[in-house]
Amino acid sequence: MESSAATPTRPPHQPAASPSPSPSSLRLWRSAALRNVRNQWSHLHAATEQWLAAAADGRSHASLLVNAHISHRDMPGTDLGVLKDMPGIRDKASSKLALREEQYGDMLLSCYKNMVRALCRLVKASRSMRCFSKVSPNGSVAQFSERQDDLNDLGDGGGAPVFKWFSILEFESLAQELVEMFVSDLKLKRLLVLELLSISFKEGAEHQTSLDWGDELYDGESDELQSIGLQSGETCPLPENWCAYISGSQRPASHPSHEVLQVYLTAWLANVNIKKSRIDAIFELVEEEMKIKLS
Repeated sequence: MESSAATPTRPPHQPAASPSPSPSSLRLWRSAALRNVRNQWSHLHAATEQWLAAAADGRSHASLLVNAHISHRDMPGTDLGVLKDMPGIRDKASSKLALREEQYGDMLLSCYKNMVRALCRLVKASRSMRCFSKVSPNGSVAQFSERQDDLNDLGDGGGAPVFKWFSILEFESLAQELVEMFVSDLKLKRLLVLELLSISFKEGAEHQTSLDWGDELYDGESDELQSIGLQSGETCPLPENWCAYISGSQRPASHPSHEVLQVYLTAWLANVNIKKSRIDAIFELVEEEMKIKLS
């Protein structure tokens, strides 16, 4: 195995390795650590699959939402042929299309919620790889936990390899690389969900208003985003040059054109911030190190 592929760099926010433990302590730590690392990478793999599946379903629902919206928007001028003289046919068709818009919007929002929750699982697993010595009354039995009791114990076995090559810091670095990809793409997905859910509000119904960036898209969204270091409100998780566009006062009042809506769908489908080949490479690298198959 080449060193360039097997030695991830340590993120700046991570502390240096703790002092090397004694050989007997290291053996006990490694036994507990390898079980924990396997479990956390299994969680990472499952959460990644959950996120990608939710994103795929979301794209399908977004496409159905856009098609229903365009048909609903164009209904007043649609040629109904031999049906045009049927009493109330246009209004009935318009009402059904509006209902479909609402249903597809709800389904899209459900997919976005699943993506947020998958990302929460990713972040939790990425932060749970360390294995700390547990202080217990019975000192004859070594115990370990995810909680740090001893400030001198960083839970990394002094930087020793857990399996053959990778230390805890290196496993954390690979996991953080995954997390950063999905965080970045979730920011874009949230913007697209906001825009797609808002197109129905732009029909001009007096009792409705357009969604703003600071609004929760579903109950509890803010708490879930805050748990992974993001917020849906004042702390905007998007690049600054996007923030002006999505603020309620500067977003265009007119309907997005058919071409713009297709761009939204294409951006969703592309998962532009997700490098699937790199994700596959990371899991292959970890599987090779641990000698197990995660899928």
